[in-house]
Amino acid sequence: MIRLCAGFLAVVLALGPAWTLAQAPAQPAREAIVTVQLGNAVEVVDLAAGRVLRRIPVDGAPAGIALSPDRKRAYVTRPEGHGLAVLDLDAGTVLAEVALPGGPLGVAADPRGGRLYVADWYGARVFVLTEREGTLVPDGEIAVGQSPSGLAVSPDGATLYVANREADTVSIVETATRRETKVVPVGQHPFGITLDAKAGRAYTANVTSDDVSVIDVAAGKEIGRVTTGRRPYVVALLDGRGFVTNQYANSVTAFDLATLKPMAEIDVGDHPEGINADPATGRVYVADWGDNRLTVIDGKTLKVVRTVETGNGPRAFGDFLR
Repeated sequence: MIRLCAGFLAVVLALGPAWTLAQAPAQPAREAIVTVQLGNAVEVVDLAAGRVLRRIPVDGAPAGIALSPDRKRAYVTRPEGHGLAVLDLDAGTVLAEVALPGGPLGVAADPRGGRLYVADWYGARVFVLTEREGTLVPDGEIAVGQSPSGLAVSPDGATLYVANREADTVSIVETATRRETKVVPVGQHPFGITLDAKAGRAYTANVTSDDVSVIDVAAGKEIGRVTTGRRPYVVALLDGRGFVTNQYANSVTAFDLATLKPMAEIDVGDHPEGINADPATGRVYVADWGDNRLTVIDGKTLKVVRTVETGNGPRAFGDFLR
């Protein structure tokens, strides 16, 4: 099986978050929806109880994940199944499967609903899926840089941000015209991308330059870099701080969003990948691919407060808290 990991070229992942900026729930997150790649499943983790609540079989090495605006559905990419699965999270069932060519990886939902974007890792394109009569159907493509991975959508749905790993760029796309309007050079092999719409910034985890690029989205240019551990994967944002998973360092780097200075390196499990933050509880959730667990970090003290066992190969590339 192809290992879709940011650290390798043939082995491919954000979601980040995805990946993309998680839409913060009004109440504390109750569950983590974790793609378990080697286990060919999606697991619903009860965050209060610290255990897997239910397991939904999804074949094709599920990797990327996005949640619908109402948080009732999950959209899961299947890179080896060449498509996308749509899950009813409350029922714990697969509602539909959408066939897609290439290597579907990163995925992001329009916050307004009705549209989904899926990155083709093996191409230079993003697939557009539109909801028609309650069903998602393929609805064209958007040309971007080579090997798009992480995706993020602005709150108004007007702009799509794409991390192009092999191009060392970020594409800024106008969704109405489906055209790339700006190309922003960043670090080497950007993977996860996270949008802070309020601050007008985006953050990419640059896998082989071991840093995070900070982008001024209005100006369409990089304005800073943050040094990280080895093989950064995805960035999460919480209370004026950034948190980036470092695959080869088995750690998370915390940094100050104002100064862009690293604050701490937090030891987590083996090969941390997906990461999401819950503003309501001040906690950060990390998927440790190699140790089959979630690591929970207190975003204020920067300490690990808990671990939760999962199935084999948790990925959670994208928006996975609800």
